[in-house]
Amino acid sequence: MRIYRFDEIDSTNKFLREKKDVMEKDLAIAKIQTLGRGRRGNKWVSTEGAALFSFVLKHDLEIPEEEYMKLPLLVGYSLLYSLKKIEDLDYRFKWTNDLFLDEKKISGILVEKIGDNYIIGIGLNVNNLNLEEAKNIAISLREKTGKIYDLEKLILTVVEDFYCNFKEFKDGNWKEILEKINRVNYLYGKRIEVVTFDRKESGIAGDILSDGTLEVFVGDEIKKYNIGSIHIAKK
Repeated sequence: MRIYRFDEIDSTNKFLREKKDVMEKDLAIAKIQTLGRGRRGNKWVSTEGAALFSFVLKHDLEIPEEEYMKLPLLVGYSLLYSLKKIEDLDYRFKWTNDLFLDEKKISGILVEKIGDNYIIGIGLNVNNLNLEEAKNIAISLREKTGKIYDLEKLILTVVEDFYCNFKEFKDGNWKEILEKINRVNYLYGKRIEVVTFDRKESGIAGDILSDGTLEVFVGDEIKKYNIGSIHIAKK
């Protein structure tokens, strides 16, 4: 594993995307990101004290291309259970790429494919207390527990756990992994609004299905979504 450390960088994902000699398990860590972003181009507020990092997974030709649609779910599952080893709290996974704690966002995930590489970016609120404009919707580990954590040790735990969980996935254990994901499905039973490119629909969220899609009960229909922005409907 090659580790690249930055006091400040525009984006750890961008650094690995553009690196000419990028290799499996390359890891980029930043204290501050100036252009951190989430899925669909959403801004990720990157304050010092957060764990801001990206790492590389090589595309495995033994795994069908469509199976990689599940990769953001696998990353979220692996991150959640790494965190539970560090602090056994009631984390929840929000399809497709966020972790929540106490009804607030604690982590966001971004997965991008560049050539034969998947760049996995994670922003995790750890020691940061200054959450800026996100303070009403975000939370950090330190805010919850009052503890200060060794960021690099935590990051290495997360990355190493991911490669172990990816091996479990490759070995055919997706069913067992999915069962664990659904136990912590943040959206289950909530009324949500799903915004896609051409429409907006409201319904009740159900399980995350074996193909990685989310089932949503819309009126008398059961629909499946593999893309879209999810909003919890206001009461």
